[in-house]
Amino acid sequence: MASQPDTVTTSPRQDPVLRLAQNQPTDSAATIYRDAIHAVFTIRSDRTLGSGFTFAAGYIVTNAHVVGDSASVDVEEQNGDKFRAKVVKKDVEHDFAILEPEGVRPFTTILPLPTGNVPAIGEGIVVIGSPGGLKGTLTTGIVSQIYPEGLVQLNVAVNPGNSGGPVLDMHGHVFGIATFKYMKGDGIGFAIPISWVKPEGGK
Repeated sequence: MASQPDTVTTSPRQDPVLRLAQNQPTDSAATIYRDAIHAVFTIRSDRTLGSGFTFAAGYIVTNAHVVGDSASVDVEEQNGDKFRAKVVKKDVEHDFAILEPEGVRPFTTILPLPTGNVPAIGEGIVVIGSPGGLKGTLTTGIVSQIYPEGLVQLNVAVNPGNSGGPVLDMHGHVFGIATFKYMKGDGIGFAIPISWVKPEGGK
């Protein structure tokens, strides 16, 4: 009786990009918060309350509408320490402003800029800010829509005080800046992509 050849089972070839994505574990919202919170600040201008975060060495980014016409603003750290920061760049059209602290700040945590596009629609996100002055507030949700010009719709409310805060993917990378709330419904917010902001600190 002839011997049967060995049976070799092969698996279908997997796309290397898909395989790479599957091998990238996501973090919990608690881990992302723990790693990012000390780089998030409360921003107070003459008339407005908002948030901001360290996005490059020695610089903080927030929304242009948060700083308004102010040449400098008050910045409060999570531990309650406060310092002044001057507005070194403001882009009203894209609604971002870059702040430079007056004096030397340690900035021990630098939020990492993303290496790719914003997360796909349906993927999880984390928003950190100071809604109503409640600093260090965490909100979680998903990306609801991505518009052609780059604006990102979120299924989280961006309340007064959240504006200027970081929007992070589930790897802890900043991909957007919380910007405004949809006024005709609840739980709908928008973020501008961090790619609109250049990391040179306005230089």
